[in-house]
Amino acid sequence: MVSFLERNFEMFNKKELKRHMDAYGDLNKDLAEYLGMSVPNFSTIWNGRQQFNVKHIRLIALRYSLDPEQVWDIFLFPEGFVFDINV
Repeated sequence: MVSFLERNFEMFNKKELKRHMDAYGDLNKDLAEYLGMSVPNFSTIWNGRQQFNVKHIRLIALRYSLDPEQVWDIFLFPEGFVFDINV
């Protein structure tokens, strides 16, 4: 049996965040700069090796005028995230 921590799922909904970035005209480097982080650090998050922290999520929500439901869908329960309480 695969443990919950071993399951492969997205840390955030990259496709949906990218849609908002594109609408704003942002590239990864632009969002990294806005968040006050280096491009390599942003890349680590973008590629799922780390998570956005609450400060970053708040800044992203402000930059792209995300409503609470969008924040929920992008960062808290991204597409493909399944929580099985029987794990």
